[in-house]
Amino acid sequence: MERKIVWPDEKAVAVALTFDFTAEALRESRALSKGGRLGFSDASRGEYGPHEGLARCLMMLEELELRATFFVPIRTMEKYPECIRAIVEGGHELAYEGERAEFDLVIDRDAEEEKMARAEELIESFTGRRPVGHRMREVQKYTPELLAKRGYLYSSSLHDCDWAYLNCDNIVELPTDIMMDDSTYFYFTFAEPANRSMYTCHEVMDAWKDEFDALSKERDKIMVLTLHPHMIGRGSRIAALKRLLSYMKENGAWIENCESIARYVREQAV
Repeated sequence: MERKIVWPDEKAVAVALTFDFTAEALRESRALSKGGRLGFSDASRGEYGPHEGLARCLMMLEELELRATFFVPIRTMEKYPECIRAIVEGGHELAYEGERAEFDLVIDRDAEEEKMARAEELIESFTGRRPVGHRMREVQKYTPELLAKRGYLYSSSLHDCDWAYLNCDNIVELPTDIMMDDSTYFYFTFAEPANRSMYTCHEVMDAWKDEFDALSKERDKIMVLTLHPHMIGRGSRIAALKRLLSYMKENGAWIENCESIARYVREQAV
């Protein structure tokens, strides 16, 4: 599946800056998928995003003059509308991420389309336009056709390569990987099954810098960072991320939101 892309201004690599603004919905979904329930203390870890972390993320983006994509579940939009308005006022893209960032291995097509319609209506109420981007933890066989039917431009849900491409339904895929996801390193819960691993921000940024440097040498690739405001939004972590993004800007990165990258990919494929 080789695909060569010359990025704008001959930038070495495209970096898609994405935030999964899930608040406590991500932890709720994880608990449900494991047959448990979300405790008050664990929920409060998710609430750190809207209460503290998101503001730091938005300030960092403003200071670096960067645009990002925020994938937001229905429940987060309904519970934290003031946060959604702040994202939009900052000039960032809103995109689809289900009802609660769910982990469902199988979901009926009609049920999924109903959720998409609800999310699209909510996003349009904040932005004045329908979303063009999609992210889910489990992609169904019908997903590409459904995205095409509903007019989506791209998805960022698969992990099959390091370059952006058009699938057979003319949907741009912007692949990512758990290596570029902050939850891999920072997700913490006492709830069973417990997850208590914790990396320093320096370890994580060094890993991401090494990946960026390696992809830059190949020059046709994309690096999709997946960030969660309630995790990356801690003071020391957002400071480290700012340093990393500044390094990327200085070393040949085209850092943009998913929509801009996807539109460029589609144009190049024509």
